[in-house]
Amino acid sequence: MKLGVCTSPENIEKAAQAGFDYVEFSLSFIAGMEEEAFQALAAKAPSFPIPALKCNGFFPGTVKLTGPDVCKKQVEEYLEKALSRAKKLGIKVLVLGSGAARQVPEGWDFAKGWQQFMELLQLVGRYAEKYDMDVALEPLRRKECNILNLVSEGLLVSAAVDHPRINVLGDTFHMHCCREPLSSLTNAGSRLRHVHVSCPKADESGRVFPARNDGQDYAALINTLKEMNYQGDVSVEAGCTDFLEDGKEVVACLKPLI
Repeated sequence: MKLGVCTSPENIEKAAQAGFDYVEFSLSFIAGMEEEAFQALAAKAPSFPIPALKCNGFFPGTVKLTGPDVCKKQVEEYLEKALSRAKKLGIKVLVLGSGAARQVPEGWDFAKGWQQFMELLQLVGRYAEKYDMDVALEPLRRKECNILNLVSEGLLVSAAVDHPRINVLGDTFHMHCCREPLSSLTNAGSRLRHVHVSCPKADESGRVFPARNDGQDYAALINTLKEMNYQGDVSVEAGCTDFLEDGKEVVACLKPLI
């Protein structure tokens, strides 16, 4: 089990200095880079101080996955560009949250929205197979998306899609906001492909980097993962004040548990 952090390419040196094992980039950011800038980044990938193994931020909000504005050609063109670029960076796991893209529009038949999303996942699975990557579906709190909110739902969707590349992610912030217990991770079993961790703000308006004595029971999370023989990694996904110093505190807080 490795400890990573969700951040931009410009922070990779600091992430390494802080003690993280890998970085998790935004796929939509990578896909949106100008060609010259991306090629420069890809050329540096072999010499990154720590590898870029994951990507979150799968789809931008402009690529609709449900509703009347879904365009299969647009989705396929995006998948080809995004995953081919991710492959050049060494990415192994893609996190599919993308609440703005998958949100079922008001007035749209919800059952139809689910059908569109399930069909989308079959397409994503084919591209993931092509580029030898795994996809982890990210349940999002209801405030951010009206479809797929619980890890337990993610497990059902993964099972229904029944594609070896489509699995599940557990994000402790969204689980906290939805009052979902850690047992949902255990129930996901071998389909749990990735985990995001953070410290939720008291009013649940956001999340910050974990720290020692911040009131969160990170040992319970890590022990749950160990007991279920979890084969994936854990990434910190949150805001911070000082990336390097706050990152060092995360490592001091979580690495001994791992």
